[in-house]
Amino acid sequence: MDRNFQDRIDEYLLHADRMTEEDKALFLREIAEDKEKKEQYELTKTLKEVVTSRGKKLEAIERFKRMRAMRRRITIWASSAAAILVVGFIATEVIFHNVASTDEGGNVRGGDDVFVPEKNTKEAADTIAIDTTTIHTDRR
Repeated sequence: MDRNFQDRIDEYLLHADRMTEEDKALFLREIAEDKEKKEQYELTKTLKEVVTSRGKKLEAIERFKRMRAMRRRITIWASSAAAILVVGFIATEVIFHNVASTDEGGNVRGGDDVFVPEKNTKEAADTIAIDTTTIHTDRR
């Protein structure tokens, strides 16, 4: 392998903008005329592409990792906020429901007619009838 030629390959592949058009044409003609130099050029070009694509791949992997970490943080924050809202809603329902259903003494209240005593207990007992005819035993 000719080190001087390898330097020229590197110059052409990495810094072609620094070369004059005459130097580029001379370099390309030299590659076209010498099979060994063309193989060396193709190998170096392939290695450059591999290294470049590997670098791009590693950058893409890092971007993906950062995005995944950011999404994970957002999911955790959103889940936490939702949990706080649910717990707060349940707590306010329990507190305000219990306050509304008790009187000042803490007793559970019903409607106004729940504990109204009957005037005539015999009359009240007569209105409660148990119909024994509704219980059937079907023994076939």
